[in-house]
Amino acid sequence: MTSRVDYDRIAATYDARYSGRSYDGVMSALRDLARASRPNRALEAGCGTGFWLAALRDIVPHRYGTDPSFNMLARAAQRASGSILVRAAAEAVPFRSGTFDLIFCINAVHHFASLPRFLAEARRMLRPGGTLAVFGMDPHRGRDSWCVYDYFPDTKKTDLARFPSTGTIVDAVLQAGFDRVDCSVASRLVETRVGRAVFDDPELKRRGCSQMALLSDEQYAAGISRIEAAIRDAPAGTPAVFGADIAMMLCRGTVSS
Repeated sequence: MTSRVDYDRIAATYDARYSGRSYDGVMSALRDLARASRPNRALEAGCGTGFWLAALRDIVPHRYGTDPSFNMLARAAQRASGSILVRAAAEAVPFRSGTFDLIFCINAVHHFASLPRFLAEARRMLRPGGTLAVFGMDPHRGRDSWCVYDYFPDTKKTDLARFPSTGTIVDAVLQAGFDRVDCSVASRLVETRVGRAVFDDPELKRRGCSQMALLSDEQYAAGISRIEAAIRDAPAGTPAVFGADIAMMLCRGTVSS
């Protein structure tokens, strides 16, 4: 198993996830947050292909995105036209202090090299009254289910190592100097696929998500074989069912005005 995802390599197929699974709950939570805070300038750290920046075009007048992957930013330039995009790591962002009213990241914080350094940068760049929003799954909760973890067990081990827990994020946000932090379940990603329909899931492709991309070829093939066996060995009239029920957490930090 490799230790880091090569997003330049998977940029061309990355957006397939948005057609293969509904992220409507996350979308609603993000847009509601933007409507409530009414930011003039918002920054997405780890913006990827610009999917979420594009979703704020009608709410936020000035949108910015950073990502270390050139190929992901090239996609973002097409999808999130009108946004200012900068190739940069989340821990070292070339914007002045007090530039933004809202800074957010979605399914990205586990890719950052240093959570404390990212949060320090976010705190520096936020204006008084500004908001930081960190969206993401938390495999440490132990309350979610996902067939990927069931049939590719190495992915769960890796996610437990690379994803910060919700509690860790809360502590780090407070240590970074934010005045208040609260966490909630922003939405749940729920789906069920029956029998061979599981192979229609774009995130189950060889590099369909970071969990798959980090597997060795042997680990990936072994997981596919486990799924094939489950389909083959299912009792007659009772096809194998593959599901997901994953909470998307929102940790929100605010700066006093």
